[in-house]
Amino acid sequence: MKTIINKLSSINHPVMALTQLSIFCIMLIVASYVRSSNITYFFLAWNLFLAWVPLIFAKIWTRRLQMKPLKKWKSAGMFCLWLLFFPNSPYIITDLVHLNTRFNPSVWSDTLLLFSCAFTGLVVGLYSLHVVHKVLEKHFSFIKTWLIIIASLILTGFGIYLGRVQRWNSWDLFINPFNLLHDVFIQLSNPQAIKMTIGFSALLFIAYYMLKSITSYERTHK
Repeated sequence: MKTIINKLSSINHPVMALTQLSIFCIMLIVASYVRSSNITYFFLAWNLFLAWVPLIFAKIWTRRLQMKPLKKWKSAGMFCLWLLFFPNSPYIITDLVHLNTRFNPSVWSDTLLLFSCAFTGLVVGLYSLHVVHKVLEKHFSFIKTWLIIIASLILTGFGIYLGRVQRWNSWDLFINPFNLLHDVFIQLSNPQAIKMTIGFSALLFIAYYMLKSITSYERTHK
């Protein structure tokens, strides 16, 4: 009986649930190819992988902290790695621009595919943010922790703009840092960049706050 309960607990684990959701998205991508013999949406599989990268970093960080305390610079490095790749998770929302709105029989399936991938990327990102939030709470006060979270979401909103509009990638910070930083300073005064940053960071904050509120309510009203 105990073994069955442990197995059910593992199935209900957030990572397992997110894995199942990602598999569903991959199945939709494959189905789209089978239906149309077109590889148009194959890029979504890569974007889903990138959406998982910050969660992987967050989990590695927490696992290492469980094994032994890390030096401050190592923890700061893990946080920066997570933050660098975190925009890749909600970035998939912008892939909705690829939706073909012309009337044809495939509109509903394309909508399902793009929305499923966008939703998966968003939820994976929110969960990685939750994992990082729990780590920060152990080292900072309540107010400082939330200030770091809000600052991270603002930077994420700006990162989404850089990715969608300016076509920069997370790894460009390593392979093309000077051009990236130069463009960043230019875009700081761009009205479109400011609007997209505010819009996406506000969406992420509201979504994350809603998630925290639900989990907090469920925990205190069992």
